[in-house]
Amino acid sequence: MSLLRIKEIATSTFDTIKNIFAFRHILFQLVVREIKGRFVGSIGGLLWHFINPILTLIIYLFVFVYVFKLRVGTSGGAGASAVYIMAGLFPWMIIAEGLLRGTSSMIENAALIQKTYFPTEILAAKAVVAPFLSYGVAILLFTIYICLSHGFLMLVFILPFILMLQLFFTLGVSLLSATLSVFFRDVMQLMNIIITFWIYVTPILYPASMLPEWAKNFMYVNPLYPFMSIYQSLFLSGTLGNWHMLLLAALWSAAFFVTGAFVFNKLKYEFADWL
Repeated sequence: MSLLRIKEIATSTFDTIKNIFAFRHILFQLVVREIKGRFVGSIGGLLWHFINPILTLIIYLFVFVYVFKLRVGTSGGAGASAVYIMAGLFPWMIIAEGLLRGTSSMIENAALIQKTYFPTEILAAKAVVAPFLSYGVAILLFTIYICLSHGFLMLVFILPFILMLQLFFTLGVSLLSATLSVFFRDVMQLMNIIITFWIYVTPILYPASMLPEWAKNFMYVNPLYPFMSIYQSLFLSGTLGNWHMLLLAALWSAAFFVTGAFVFNKLKYEFADWL
């Protein structure tokens, strides 16, 4: 790779971060409007935003913990299994919603992109940040409960860093998929299929120890695996577990963000013509 291309990639990455930071006030307003606007006119209002994930969580816990008798951790109790599932499921909900909305962010705002000149990466960022704020309350309450009941104070220091890595990972994938969806509308349907399968091929609802040996090796090419492994270790034992997972999560995050930012900045000036 030539030095010119490396400089171009670095510039694209820096410009994306700079534009999002420079327009952070607009981003915040868009995120707030996004969250409030989903349930305008409904009787439950914003309450539905919390009811949906809670019901989903209850269903998964009932099926996997009480029906399939999933047991993890040294105690092997239902409580540890419930913590294991929640530790992976809350971050997964953030990623899934961010990717789905991020992929369609350019298409849904076609009129705005065609009529107004502004950093369009703000639209992808809005789609990714909104779930972080929505489900952030659940993660915060879950973290407080684990810290108070188990004394895992390391969570307070490590969790924000892992969530930041997840934010850059999700934003990078969303920038890439949002760009591709402008030119190939089938990408939005493909993302729905990927999300449907991704939760089952990642050890979120079951421990990685249940996988056969050949499948365990494939987990290292699954970008979600290190993130989920870290969350599960933090909430179950209060430690990172395998430090290699942190490095792997950082590498996946950097790789997707740099790639997504480069492709997005390379093609974003053509969006208005294709939309």
